[in-house]
Amino acid sequence: MRVGLLETDETFVWQPRLARRAECRLRLDISGLRCMSSRETLAIVAERLKTFPAKLVFMGSGTFHHLALPLIARQATKGPLNVLIFDRHLDCFSVPEGFVSCGSWIQEVVKLPAVRRVVVIGIAGKILSLPAKVFALTAQSWRSMFTRAKNYFEALLSPGNIYLSIDKDVFSTITTDWGAGEVSVGEVFAFLRWCVARRRLVGVDVCGELVPRGLWPTVEERKLIARNERINLALCWFFRHRNRLLLQR
Repeated sequence: MRVGLLETDETFVWQPRLARRAECRLRLDISGLRCMSSRETLAIVAERLKTFPAKLVFMGSGTFHHLALPLIARQATKGPLNVLIFDRHLDCFSVPEGFVSCGSWIQEVVKLPAVRRVVVIGIAGKILSLPAKVFALTAQSWRSMFTRAKNYFEALLSPGNIYLSIDKDVFSTITTDWGAGEVSVGEVFAFLRWCVARRRLVGVDVCGELVPRGLWPTVEERKLIARNERINLALCWFFRHRNRLLLQR
C-alpha cells in the first residue's frame, strides 16, 4: 500500500521520518480547504487526486477530514464499499447548501451509490438521529462488541471492500485540536489485523495531526507531534507488512 501525503499546510515539516517514508506527495495549494469547502473546490481536489497513486494517505489536521470524501468517491467507482471511520465526532452536521465541512462530510459519503454501509467508531456523547446507511458506536459499545461479539460486528457490514478513515481525535493518548477520545492505539491495531483478515482494504486516510499554534512548536507540542509521528510510522509498517502478519495468524 503506497504511502502519500496531502500537503494542505506545513504539518509534515515537523514529521521528517514520515515525510521520508512517503512515496508520493500532492501539494494542495488551494484556498478554501480548511474546515469547510465549496463543492467546486472539492471537485478541483478530486481532479488532482485522479493520478495520485497512494492508498495510505495522511491529510494533516482534522480540519481537513472532509478531504476523505474525494478519496472515498474514487474507490466507490470500483464496486461496493463499506466505509469504517474512527472518530470521536459524528460528522453528520448541517452546513450551508453547496458546501461540505469536516463536520458534515459523512452526509455526502452516504449519497455515493456504491457505499453500502458507514460505521463510525469511537463517538463521544449521545448518538442521536443517523442518516441512512450509518451505524455509530461509542468507544465502549464498540469495545464490548469487538471483544465479545465479533460476528455481530461483521454482520453490520455489507458485501464489498472496506475503506478506512482515521481521525486521531479518537485516540485516548493523543491530544488534537478537537480533543481526545477513549480508544487506545493498540485497540485500533488489533481491529485492523482482524479486519484485513476478512475483507479487502482498498484505501486508508489519516488526519488529526497536531499543528503548532505558533511559528515554532513548544516543548509540549513537540512531544505530541513525535507521538503522532510514531503512530503514523506504525500504520505505514502495518500496511506494508500486513500480508506477513496474516500468514502468522
